[in-house]
Amino acid sequence: MSTEPEPIGKVIRLDVGGTDGRLTTRVGTHIPVRVFERGADLLLVLMIEAAEELAQDPAQPLVLEYVSARGLVLHHGVAVPQERDLVRFELTGEPEVTQRREFVRVPTLQAVVLDGDGVTSKIRTQAIDLSGGGMLLGAAGALELGAIVHFTLDLGPDSGTIEGRARVVRTDQEGRRGLEFEEISRDAQQRLIRFVFQRQREALAKFGHVSDHRRAG
Repeated sequence: MSTEPEPIGKVIRLDVGGTDGRLTTRVGTHIPVRVFERGADLLLVLMIEAAEELAQDPAQPLVLEYVSARGLVLHHGVAVPQERDLVRFELTGEPEVTQRREFVRVPTLQAVVLDGDGVTSKIRTQAIDLSGGGMLLGAAGALELGAIVHFTLDLGPDSGTIEGRARVVRTDQEGRRGLEFEEISRDAQQRLIRFVFQRQREALAKFGHVSDHRRAG
């Protein structure tokens, strides 16, 4: 029986983990990838055929964006091909954490449906701001402080809907309720953080600032 190590490309393709990310080329092309952290190395599985884009000036630094344990991170580096759809990403500088998971909160209007043990009938309302850890609802006066509800949050056609469970952690006299996420899938949270990051960039471009509150919801 052979004891030869399995090629790393084959191992990665069988791995169901990894994190959604994207490479941005010098000319602004976006390449969707799956990111695998292997110690100090980053291995990327290309989700589309992109050999031609990467072959153009291969020494030119690229920007890799993905959600890590620290939040949304930007890396600058070069992609070194390993196999047809597998590359090693060699860093050329320190990473930039552009959004921490829990802290950045941005104003937005997104449809939310609430149900579960914490409500007597479905509540249809709107989130008026979002973060990676929670949301503030514009009107949900029937929810009691401490109630745990199931939520369906619509992030629009580009990001779809996400579901999970949340707890009401604060209320005010205007009927607004602050919810903190208690159960949310990894994929849903990654999509939410990307959505918040995009709204943050839009706010910075328009107003030059964005809220940075230190509590969820």
